[in-house]
Amino acid sequence: MAKGKPTKKFKGKTIGKEENAKEKNGSGSIFPVKYLSYVMLFAIFLFSFYIRGITPIKNVFNRGIVGFASDDAIFHMRLVENTIQFFPHRLFFDAYTLYPYGTPLHWGPLFDQMIAFFSIFAGLITGSGMPSQSTIDTIGAFYPAVLGALVVFPVYFIGKELADEKAGLLGAFLIAILPGQFLSRSVLGFTDNHVAEVFYLAMMMMFFIMAIKKAENITFDHWLKRDWQSLKTPLTYSIFAGLSFGGYLLNWTAGVFFAVVFGIFVVVQYVIDHFRGKSTEYLGIVGIIAYLIAMVMVLPYVDLRNGFSSGYYSLLHVAVTGGGAAVFALLSIVSREMNKRELSGTHYLLFVSGTIIIGLIALKLIVPGLYDASVGNWDFIFHGQQGGGLTIAEAYPITTDMLFENFGYNYYLAYIGILALGYYIVRRSRAEYTLTAVWGVFVLAIMLAQNRFAYYYAVNAAILVGFIGSKALDFGDWKEFGSCDVVECAKKIRIQHILSLGLVVGIAGFLNAPSYASPYKTSMESAQWGAIAPGYYEWYDGLNWMRYNTPDPGLKYYDIYERPVNSTYPYPESAYGVMSWWDYGHVITYFGHRIPNANPFQEGIGGGDTHAPGASTFLIAPTEEKANEVLDKLGINGKPGARYVASNAYMAYSILTVFAEWDLSDQGYYTQIQTSQGTIVVPTPKYYGTMEAKLHIFDGNNLKTYRMVHETQSNWQTRGGINEIGVSQQANGQLQPLCDGGVCNGKFWYNQVYGGNLPLEYSGYVKIFEHVKGAKITGRAPPNTTVTLTNTIKTNIGRSIQYSQTTSSDGTYEFTVPYSTQGPIAGETNFDTKPAGAYTITAGNISKQVDVGEREVLDGGTVKLDLV
Repeated sequence: MAKGKPTKKFKGKTIGKEENAKEKNGSGSIFPVKYLSYVMLFAIFLFSFYIRGITPIKNVFNRGIVGFASDDAIFHMRLVENTIQFFPHRLFFDAYTLYPYGTPLHWGPLFDQMIAFFSIFAGLITGSGMPSQSTIDTIGAFYPAVLGALVVFPVYFIGKELADEKAGLLGAFLIAILPGQFLSRSVLGFTDNHVAEVFYLAMMMMFFIMAIKKAENITFDHWLKRDWQSLKTPLTYSIFAGLSFGGYLLNWTAGVFFAVVFGIFVVVQYVIDHFRGKSTEYLGIVGIIAYLIAMVMVLPYVDLRNGFSSGYYSLLHVAVTGGGAAVFALLSIVSREMNKRELSGTHYLLFVSGTIIIGLIALKLIVPGLYDASVGNWDFIFHGQQGGGLTIAEAYPITTDMLFENFGYNYYLAYIGILALGYYIVRRSRAEYTLTAVWGVFVLAIMLAQNRFAYYYAVNAAILVGFIGSKALDFGDWKEFGSCDVVECAKKIRIQHILSLGLVVGIAGFLNAPSYASPYKTSMESAQWGAIAPGYYEWYDGLNWMRYNTPDPGLKYYDIYERPVNSTYPYPESAYGVMSWWDYGHVITYFGHRIPNANPFQEGIGGGDTHAPGASTFLIAPTEEKANEVLDKLGINGKPGARYVASNAYMAYSILTVFAEWDLSDQGYYTQIQTSQGTIVVPTPKYYGTMEAKLHIFDGNNLKTYRMVHETQSNWQTRGGINEIGVSQQANGQLQPLCDGGVCNGKFWYNQVYGGNLPLEYSGYVKIFEHVKGAKITGRAPPNTTVTLTNTIKTNIGRSIQYSQTTSSDGTYEFTVPYSTQGPIAGETNFDTKPAGAYTITAGNISKQVDVGEREVLDGGTVKLDLV
């Protein structure tokens, strides 16, 4: 070997000085910085999962059951269990809700199918066959936390494609720690499709960006010449974009909105590229492939009976995906031909504008259903809710407080990110900048209209802040770390690098806004509680009791129900409804295995301009007779629409007037009074005269056809329950009003203002009532006397309720009573709240007792008792 520069052996190769230098930098280094980025990304993923999946474990896995989020998460678990029984088929019509109609389900199937798949897989690998309930619940609880943590990966790669690894890492870190809607919907037990929407949408945008960048120089000629070497990479990313798009649509039916958003980006980019003399064919290739794949994935679920509905899989989904692919092809062909003829960008802009205007007019005239479901339906997202819809917390327009709770200062930093993208769009005309900007602006708009979409905008905010954070770090000389070995990079670190990094990360993740904790601190504090709603365990106890102590509805709980031709479902005669506020419909289905009259799909609420029969009109009915009329209108098979009523303290003491808002009759429920502590607001007699108050506050006293059959333990530490008594006693012996939103509600105030004698005790948080025909007690009594009926009702938690009725005698009297004094009978309600003894009936100085059997109560039988 000749003398000269030193060499060394490496894996059988002799490497000289030039190669040795290459080994120390960029792609040839022993451990390049980009690998460190992946290590850091994986660490961020683990930290994100720790926040979502580990910190809440003790609160979610408690009391022998899994603490799922109430409402939608509960219903998803019902669908998961049903899917396991019939895998891979999932329900698209459920007869176990919205009695007496049942309801088509607008939720996409993929979220439930994935949990069912992993549950079945877990059962197979453990050798148990079908998964146990604990296995299903555990996988269902962890699934949203895993998906939420996985979102860091598409956020990282989007940031990396837009700028560099710094942008990706900062964005990934932010999405891991951002509090608010995204965190709450991706925490352990929040088993709802929202986090899947975000994950698949982020994946879809990631692959679209990658496909667009890789296909930038691809034309249809490459396709015609079968140049697979050039097409391989952009086609691969386009296929994955289509799969992610299809997955997104299979998680959220209304996701067709984002098909339009991407279409708007394509049209804008077509015009930009054409003005700059660039080929636009790459946009068509990527868009056509992705949209056709998404259409094929959705097509098996399209039901022609749904017309052009955006809420259900319908012809709209085929029209938007298939039609979108056709539009991309048209725009590409026209652009190609115009470029051949050297026509200016103005000509193309005029063509595109004219095509859009003519297309919309033609759509309105020829296919009005499609027009109304697409263009005419955007106000559903942008205009938010009105009337009773504004009582839906997540549908309310976002406020400044909500913005800080969700983003901190990152909300405002994201605006800078959008402006920066606009600058780069003008300067460099890169399609990925246009797509990110269009995507961000549209999600921002829907979030401002409905605060729930903050969980969508969290991804956009993280990407945008990561983007400008990377640009800011470049001013601190971080560019030089892009291609060196980790050890070499470490040697280059200077004070300006540390200060600039600390400043950027500190502002984005740890800076407190006035009166608000930092995003990081807020997330760590809020995540530990999981997704359990107040009163969750009381609902479980009460409805679990209902499941095993009330008659079986005679309808299989696990089944594939056929969608009926008529408006009502052909229920067996043994079926019945359970009336409650719509918030609690899903827990009635899942915990109680019973059929609610209303549900969190905002179905069965009733009210409105016509005061339609439903939950609102029943609960605010001013008399028992009016309430019965509501149930009779909902009835089928010759019986009322509900046999049971389920109520909780929150309904009675906190949201009763919300029922009236849905009925457009929310006036006169409160009044102001003067007290020694100043002016306070208290409920009026109209409030206490509602059916909800009669049942829950007065325990059904004086009612003829409703009886309490069970109550759970009290819970004065949760919403509604804390207001039941209405005051707390201070150390000095004085009573301190407990007011909610300026309203002083509770038994103390009823007694003080209206002379009542309600016991100042905490009763069951959830109460179950049964609607019966009632037994008639009749007989002779001295004329012109007042006849009273009394009894003491003993509840299952040991409370005593004084039940009474009063009537006048013209020689005869009659009472209708709901309680049996002789206990339950086989096959009917196995009630554990019941009279302590016989009824006592008094007229003047004459008192007699009488027993009433359960069969007389259920059938409306008659018991005779003469008092003369």
